[in-house]
Amino acid sequence: MARRRRLLDSFSARNPRSARTWAVVALMVTILTNVATGAVNARGVPVPELCGAGVLAALSVVLLRRPPDRVGPLIVLAPLVGVLTVVWLDLVTRDATLTGQVFFIVPVVWAAAQLRVGGVALVTAATTAGEAVVVWTLLEPQQAVTDFAYMTVLFLLISGVLTRAQAVQERLVERLRQQASIDPLTGLWTRRVLDTATARAVEHRVAEASLVLIDLDRFKTINDTYGHLGGDAALTHVASLLTGRCREADLVARMGGDELAVLMLDCPRDTAARRAQQFVDAVRTTPLQLPDGALVPLSISAGLATLSPTATRAEDLYASADAALYVAKRAGRGRLSAA
Repeated sequence: MARRRRLLDSFSARNPRSARTWAVVALMVTILTNVATGAVNARGVPVPELCGAGVLAALSVVLLRRPPDRVGPLIVLAPLVGVLTVVWLDLVTRDATLTGQVFFIVPVVWAAAQLRVGGVALVTAATTAGEAVVVWTLLEPQQAVTDFAYMTVLFLLISGVLTRAQAVQERLVERLRQQASIDPLTGLWTRRVLDTATARAVEHRVAEASLVLIDLDRFKTINDTYGHLGGDAALTHVASLLTGRCREADLVARMGGDELAVLMLDCPRDTAARRAQQFVDAVRTTPLQLPDGALVPLSISAGLATLSPTATRAEDLYASADAALYVAKRAGRGRLSAA
């Protein structure tokens, strides 16, 4: 099942909304060009051009009526229908000139710009096959070989260059997305990711959602005593202790500086309080070991808040956890306080 799903995804669009829009634009341009060319050459709209325009228009309507997130692999039908339409028009009008063949480029360009690798390969193969049908049916063998060779090389170059460019762009975008989502020092999620997850929990009224805000106690003293590298090591050490005691569904983030946070979903308040206390105990009982073997005792203060029925914004949950955190600090640090 998973393999079949991956196979279908390889034929789908990189961006369904953009692919649908540009598919309709390409189909409309093809319709107008064919109708206009046929009208000029025949002093009226010929029946073949009119029928081809009708097929492309019907496909455009189907794509527009379908939500972008449900287009999926269906979007690959647009260039394939386009190829079949061009083949049919060329054969009916017996047009294998440059004017008739140039329309084969449109499906290849669109597929390379919008589809994943599987879709690009399928459309390029279909276009090459369509080109072969047209030239070998309408041209002399020697001319057919020449046209087919030139057009096939052109199709492969277009699909290869554009697909490669899209792959490089996707990798760069993914790298930027990771840089925006992952804290480079601790490997934890960033504040941006935490804000999004917390807002979603509030929006969907997740009753058993708890937020733990954490401060590393006397962090400035650690920096002054052991240098900034020692401070970085302390943050990394605490981050490791937290993630090692969290579930896969939990979100551990670095808010900034020495401030960390853990968002627990589907976790009853009593369970969340017990786990938050485990965070505090783990840091207190597991000192940081420096490269020279020295042990640095650490502690954290933590404030716990559970989403209440009256909370309407993520800021409400943050405010409750922050207030609890300051209670823990005023009580002497190294402890948990629950709102």
